[in-house]
Formats: sequence, C-alpha cells, structure tokens
Amino acid sequence: MADLTWGDVEEALLKALQAELGSLVQTVASYQGNWLQDLQHQAWRLPAVLVRLRQAKGEQVALGSSDLVLNFAVLVAVRPLRGEAEARVQEGGIYQILEGVRRALWQQDLGLEIAPFSLEKEEPWLTTRELAVYGAEYSTRLVKDF
Repeated sequence: MADLTWGDVEEALLKALQAELGSLVQTVASYQGNWLQDLQHQAWRLPAVLVRLRQAKGEQVALGSSDLVLNFAVLVAVRPLRGEAEARVQEGGIYQILEGVRRALWQQDLGLEIAPFSLEKEEPWLTTRELAVYGAEYSTRLVKDF
C-alpha cells in the first residue's frame, strides 16, 4: 500500500478535473479560503471549478490499521449573464460542468490506491445576479497502516 497524503489525492483530483473539463472552464484550482469573498473579488476566472478538502476522518478497521476518509467539496461557479436559468442549462452552464465533474470523479480511483470516489450530494449554494455557485461533495478512503 502506497503511503498517500491528502495532497497526493487532491493533486490527482485536480488533474482529473482539468483533463475532463478542458476548455469548458477557465479555472480549476484548490482553495481553502472564503470562496464567496474570493469569487466576488475575481481571484479566479469564471467559469471555475474549485476544490476544497472539507474533512479528514480516521476509522479504525483493524489493530494497527485505519481507513482515512477524505471528504472534498467541489464548487462550480459561473456568471449568469443571461439569467439564472440560462446559467444552469446553457452550453457551458452549471449542469454541463457538474456532469463533467461526475465523469471525472464518481466511482473513479484516479489511478491511486484509494476507494473510488462516491458522490455524497450536489446542491445550489448561491444564486445572485452576479454569481451562480453549486457545490458537490465527494468522498474517498485510503488505508493507513501504523
């Protein structure tokens, strides 16, 4: 079993998203700050897909061995230039980008020794005249031997 770090998993996740989404999005990046404030100050070019490690949790499975469960949030942000409905359904809109995120991650192990990613939920996070943001939560687990 390879000794993977959170960073290894996050890096592979970002590469998979970039490969799948290509020119559909302007930004694929990791973040840990205030996503709303950063998006409003245009720290990233939109449409953007932002990845954040939400939580890591250990679960003992045997003496000296634990599963490390990693939960990631994937934010999809677009500017609703033609209105809220168009931001969701238009070519290059949130729904199409979320579908690409699913193809890249759902039931994929990204070539790592991890459990395939499971999709926990997708939901709207924010819709204003300036910004539409949906979030998707994915989780995976890896074995840590001690």
